[in-house]
Amino acid sequence: MIRISSLPLIINLGQFHSASQILLVDVLNVGNAPRKMREYIKNFHGGFVHEKETYMPITLTGQPESLIANAEKGILFKFDEGFQNLYTLEANLDAAIWHKKLYDLSAYEGQSQINFEREVDFIVDRYLVNFKEYPKQEGSLLKVPSTLPSIGTKAMAGLKPIKKI
Repeated sequence: MIRISSLPLIINLGQFHSASQILLVDVLNVGNAPRKMREYIKNFHGGFVHEKETYMPITLTGQPESLIANAEKGILFKFDEGFQNLYTLEANLDAAIWHKKLYDLSAYEGQSQINFEREVDFIVDRYLVNFKEYPKQEGSLLKVPSTLPSIGTKAMAGLKPIKKI
C-alpha cells in the first residue's frame, strides 16, 4: 500500500516532464447523487463525508503526457444504477501543479497493480480545507484593460491651431 502523503510532490514543469509515471490526485463531489449511491461510493470506492457533503478521492496514474491529455478530454466515472460523472482537469498544467495534484510515481513503474492507503484526513486537508482558487494571470494580451488609456482626449500642450491665410 502506498501512502500518497509520502510521495514526492511535483512542484515544477521540469519534474513533471522528467517523471516516467505520474499520480494525479483530486476529489470528486458526489453530493448530488441519490442517498443509496452516496452510501455505495462511501462503502466501495473510498468515499467520505466532509461538512455534510460526500466526496470520492480520485487517483489516476499514467505517463505524464498521456495522463494530462486524457484528463483534459475528460474521464467518465460510471457507477451502478446509471450514475456517472465526468472529471476534467483544467487545461492549465501550472494550475494542477499549484493545487498540488501531481505526484512522482516513477519509483513504482512496472507494478501491475498499485493500491493506495486511505488517507481521508490528508485528502480533506489538502484538497478541501486549504483549497484556494488558482490566481488569474495578470497582464494577458487577450484581456481588455479595466481602464482604457486616454490617448487623444486632451489637447497637446504648447501647440496652437494654424490660421488660414
